[in-house]
Amino acid sequence: MVSVIRDSVVEERHNSSGGSLWKFMLVVLIVLSLVLGYVFAADFGIRSWLLFGGMAILGGVLLVLSITRSADAAVAPVSIPISTALERVFARSPHAGAIVENDRVVRANDSYLELMERLGVDQGEADPPLPAKLFDQVSEEAKAAVFRLSNMDETDAFIEEKVEFWTEEEGLLRFLLRVTAFQGQRVWEILDFTHDAKSDPELLAKAPVGLMAVAEDGELISANDVILDWIGVSSFEALSFRDIVEHPDGILAAPKDAKRTIRFDTRLLTQKNSATPVVLVGSWSPHASGRMIASLAFHGHSSVAYAQAVPVGSEDVEERFSPVAALDAPFATVDIDSSDFKTAKIVRGNNAFAKLLGKSDCKGIALQEIFVPIGTGTSLFEVDPMTVLPDQSVDVQIKGREGRFVSVYPKIDRTSGRCRLYLVDISARKVLEDQLAQSQKMQAIGRLVAEIAHDFNNLLAAIRLYTDTLLGRHPIGDPSYPELQQINANVNRAASLVKKLLGYSRKQTIRAENLDVSETLSDMAVTLKQVLGEKVQLEIKHGRNLPPIRVDKSQFDTVLMNLAVNARDAMKEQGGGKITIQSETISKTSIDNPGLKASLDFIQTDNVVKISVIDTGTGMTDEIKAKIFEPFFTTKGQGEGTGLGLATVYGIVQQSGGYLAVESELGVGTTFSVYLPEGIASQETEIAPVAKVMPPAVKAPSDLAGSGNILFVEDEDSVRIIAAKTLRKRGYTVTEACDGEEAFEIIEETDTPFDLMISDVVMPGMDGPTLLKKARSQLKDTRIVFISGYAEEEFSELLAEEPDVTFLPKPFTLVQLAEKVKQQIGEAA
Repeated sequence: MVSVIRDSVVEERHNSSGGSLWKFMLVVLIVLSLVLGYVFAADFGIRSWLLFGGMAILGGVLLVLSITRSADAAVAPVSIPISTALERVFARSPHAGAIVENDRVVRANDSYLELMERLGVDQGEADPPLPAKLFDQVSEEAKAAVFRLSNMDETDAFIEEKVEFWTEEEGLLRFLLRVTAFQGQRVWEILDFTHDAKSDPELLAKAPVGLMAVAEDGELISANDVILDWIGVSSFEALSFRDIVEHPDGILAAPKDAKRTIRFDTRLLTQKNSATPVVLVGSWSPHASGRMIASLAFHGHSSVAYAQAVPVGSEDVEERFSPVAALDAPFATVDIDSSDFKTAKIVRGNNAFAKLLGKSDCKGIALQEIFVPIGTGTSLFEVDPMTVLPDQSVDVQIKGREGRFVSVYPKIDRTSGRCRLYLVDISARKVLEDQLAQSQKMQAIGRLVAEIAHDFNNLLAAIRLYTDTLLGRHPIGDPSYPELQQINANVNRAASLVKKLLGYSRKQTIRAENLDVSETLSDMAVTLKQVLGEKVQLEIKHGRNLPPIRVDKSQFDTVLMNLAVNARDAMKEQGGGKITIQSETISKTSIDNPGLKASLDFIQTDNVVKISVIDTGTGMTDEIKAKIFEPFFTTKGQGEGTGLGLATVYGIVQQSGGYLAVESELGVGTTFSVYLPEGIASQETEIAPVAKVMPPAVKAPSDLAGSGNILFVEDEDSVRIIAAKTLRKRGYTVTEACDGEEAFEIIEETDTPFDLMISDVVMPGMDGPTLLKKARSQLKDTRIVFISGYAEEEFSELLAEEPDVTFLPKPFTLVQLAEKVKQQIGEAA
């Protein structure tokens, strides 16, 4: 033991001898006082005893106090040597110990000196080094822990810290440092638990899998009993990771990325000269010592008997990665030179890959020059092929091949380092997925728009009916007449807006007919040139042998007009440009783009007519392109557009059984393509010019007055009251009902049959069609007129089944209502 000479020993002896002399003098004083008191008592009497007796008493008191103070001093925490028993315990302790006072080691045991030599710390000629000096050359974490212990708060009686660090001679070392503070001194105790931590039974031994920790060079740091049993050893001290795993570079050569998990099938080499298939999962992480440590888990019984553990150059590897074997595969395969997709280049590709890429020679091309990540999911260039499961894939788009999407399945051989990508063309699926998402969104918006349009039409119907009533009281020349006419004009504008909304929601009434595309485009060209203005050049390119298309002419004209106006506005910033409208016939079997081909599958005819509107405008971004068909979305300034033009086009094309596509490139322009099915024309007759096809005109009655019994069913009070009032003025008997239930009760209770029932279609509770079916037997020959803010198309089946049912769309005027009633009752009569 190292002993340091201190003045505290001399001070203790000096204080001890001084105390004994003082006690002796007090005893002498007491005895002398008693003797003198006795001697002088004869001469001085009681006064002698008072004087010398008092001195004796005082000496006695001082003697008692001296003895008491000496006893207290013996147990007080003063700086005294350690007792013999404690001295021996301290000296013989297997744990390094030192006593520090005033930044100086005053005592240290043999274990402390041995630890100094173990850690390569030289004592020199002075006192043993402080504990901080012992850990000065190790990790920053260890030095920080020692610093905290050295500067512990005086109020803390005890504190401890664990430190771990790496040495070249012994590898990983672990210590527990304990410090006890006592009267300005700090007692250090350093416990070495390096060996215990390597085989911690509580953390590793009971795990249901083999667990192991490995250093970068393959040194085994720790292992549980399970893996040791599998290997067939009781200790791993003499083993290396390379001795127990076939092809250990799957772990040791992998990138040391803490966020990366490595998983592969391999074989565990046992001491019985056998190889057990296992699944190895591990990851690298920085240790407190500054080294990278791999934490590994071995799952017994790999599902792949021979797994990836095949020697490099073996026939199995060559056969599986043979370019000849994949050359004529029906799906695309490509071999690359690296498992890092960010830098990987193509070594070879099979015939299917060359066709998919559109290039015959693709050797040396980087993957980043071919593939473009799509969506918000995982990017191909962030994928670690070592961790990808066999059924996992990443979707990408092929650069420069619009509409071409593939799923990439990486396959890597860890023994040879070869990597192959298997590509499955998902272009059709991707288009269908996008269309489904877009369709669902547009349907949801369409339902909302249809509900709004219905309610809006009810309001417009009431406004128009009341305005017509006021116009009857204020004819031409009345001061109020212009204002009332202005109200009616605004109602008409609002009705036109609602019509566009119904067109978007595909609930607009259509009257399809066969149209000659070339003739229709020629007729529209005159109108379009007037609308587009002088700064825009319009060119019409007609296709040859175009079949007719079956659409509503007015709606088809609306499509052309809206697309042309949209193209004109796109070129406004550049002062004009050129718009080309071209038509052509396309066979669905000749379409190469799989996305477009999938989009046109729902069209029953083999051929489709494509009408394209091409502009030389500024183009648009993908973000804008994704929203252009949404109602009220516009990039124009305030007051320059309603945002319903393209939404209406979308709805009309969908309702006509067609498909609308858009392609755009910034700085080049935009192309809208309308695909419509060919019409069914008779082989014996030629399609007549559209201008000559006119629907039969219905002559309006000259006298709108009449008589008859009418049941008017309408849940909108403002519409029902004014309409019923107007019909009564015309001479009709009108019974009102606010919903289907009330109307049915009236029908059952009345004895007088109704000549006409006018009913709203959509009502709370029992709607109009339900009322008709339920009361059909009572109504008998009663004529039916349905009124609704929805389109007539919604009730086409009902109108076809019921010959006595006609339709009057909202908003209608008083004159239109009176004419419809006159026609129906007149015919019934």
